[in-house]
Amino acid sequence: MIQFRQIEAFRCLMVAGTSVGAARKMNITQPAISRLISDLESALGFRLFNRAKGRLEPTIAGVRFYRSVEENFLGLERLSQVANNIRNEAPEGITIACLPVLSSTILPLILKEFFKTHAAVPVTVDSSNGPEILVRLQDLKVDMAICLSFPPLAGIEVETIMQMNVMCAMPEGHKLVEKAVITPLDLDGENMIGWVPITSQGYKEELSTLTQAGSHPRHVVKTHTSHTRYAMVASGLGVSIVEPFAAKIWRNNGVVVRPFLSDISYEYVLAYPSGGIRSELMHDFRDAVIKVAKTYDFGF
Repeated sequence: MIQFRQIEAFRCLMVAGTSVGAARKMNITQPAISRLISDLESALGFRLFNRAKGRLEPTIAGVRFYRSVEENFLGLERLSQVANNIRNEAPEGITIACLPVLSSTILPLILKEFFKTHAAVPVTVDSSNGPEILVRLQDLKVDMAICLSFPPLAGIEVETIMQMNVMCAMPEGHKLVEKAVITPLDLDGENMIGWVPITSQGYKEELSTLTQAGSHPRHVVKTHTSHTRYAMVASGLGVSIVEPFAAKIWRNNGVVVRPFLSDISYEYVLAYPSGGIRSELMHDFRDAVIKVAKTYDFGF
């Protein structure tokens, strides 16, 4: 059976690089380190180190095992930090995962509202794409996420905060600027900034809408982030079907947005790790999100 002391010795040896350094870290003798490592290898059933000319070199299996050990030790260190904060009555912090476009538009307003009553609470913002956010929620590495809706997943609860139709973005001076509403057929033959198929939730809807209308734009650039699409439009590379949040940021950089006639819409949600028990801080943060979402000015 694997013993914690063996794992501790293995981690110290990987970090220190030598058995002498590991022994010093653990305040034990060098032979004791060697014995702990030998016992751990016997328990695991594979070698962690190659021994040559008096040196210990980690095996491939040893490096793979260390990655898992380090993840678990970081979890233990996090628990120690939390316990230390409680002892010292340090402010409880929260970690929020958020799509990049939301972290640069609506999230600052949410934090401003939240800090009105919790000015001393540290907030960590984890700006990630959709799949990364789901992994962090399932691994309990974040307290809450603000993101696009997704199919039901075990271990995650969601609450809808708003639903918005997509827009059409174009450079200043483009011929379509004169139109109040852009239709799919208006984009026929236009240079288009599109989504990367593998990463985008809206790719299939966008493609289907254009195809059904008999519209065939030229996809000159494909990307997976909203700000990149707006940036390409601002540089005059083409038009794009876009989410609405970044519109007012890019309006001052030569981008014009118009409503796009389609059934494509994005649903934005608050997502939580399942469990049902949430701190007062999380309830207050949720209230700040709902309040800001109801009054958010998209700038068009």
